[in-house]
Amino acid sequence: MTISSKILLIAAWNALLFVGTDITHQLEFPLEAFHEGVASAPPTPRLFGHLSSRLPSSTFTTSPEPVSITMLLSQPDSYHQQLVAVRGVITQPEMHLDDSELAIRFVFRLAEGEQSIVVFGQHDRTQGSPSISLDLSVEVIGVFWKERELNASRVFNTIEALTVSPYPSLIPDSA
Repeated sequence: MTISSKILLIAAWNALLFVGTDITHQLEFPLEAFHEGVASAPPTPRLFGHLSSRLPSSTFTTSPEPVSITMLLSQPDSYHQQLVAVRGVITQPEMHLDDSELAIRFVFRLAEGEQSIVVFGQHDRTQGSPSISLDLSVEVIGVFWKERELNASRVFNTIEALTVSPYPSLIPDSA
């Protein structure tokens, strides 16, 4: 039996089941009521609203520059919109599922001694769990912003994370 004859047989079987009998297929879930309820529900506030255009990792042709939080805060002009690698400890983590439920938006403070910097970004849930939890030592690779507009607010000295990974690495020989 060829593939085209199998497809025709399946199509005929489906037509017989749903069209050719007197028993019509009834949906068990009232879709109209569901859509009306969704349309009348108040919108959920979004943590990041509309992020400005994200910078894909392919935008950068060089390796990230290893830098400390102290250096970023003392010389922000030197690192503005540069790809940087920063290590520290996660404090004040927040994670929120986006509307598609395929991504997690996150924000946390990355601390190094007494100094800290805000890190934000988005994690693709299809790639597993994000490496974000309180007091976890991580390396963040991302774009440093001296100043930018975010949700109609001006924010200073932030990192838009492209990757957040535990440090030292959990994979031997890659630290």
